[in-house]
Amino acid sequence: MKVFLTRAAEDCLWAIWDHDRLYSESLADSFQRDIDRFIRDAIGANPEIGHVWHALRGIRRLIFRRRHNIFYTLRDDAAFVLFIFDGRMDINQQIAEAGLDVEALIVRSDD
Repeated sequence: MKVFLTRAAEDCLWAIWDHDRLYSESLADSFQRDIDRFIRDAIGANPEIGHVWHALRGIRRLIFRRRHNIFYTLRDDAAFVLFIFDGRMDINQQIAEAGLDVEALIVRSDD
């Protein structure tokens, strides 16, 4: 299955890189390569690998290295990564309470 990162997911990855680079730019780069490969390989090979996080919106959550939450949704023959957050952040609860507009997030940038 083809896996797309939404703009919101790309923004999340940039924020993680920006934070990690303060400690080590090479480690930040390595982490980005690892999480990108994990997302594309794991979800691409087995789209239902993540646990259902919000059934009504069709959002699944996959955890990377016990700490990073990858939220994604499936549409037809594609997976769309919505957000990637450090599990220590309270953003997970904020999303759960506020909800989100999945369809607006998955608009492809090449459309």
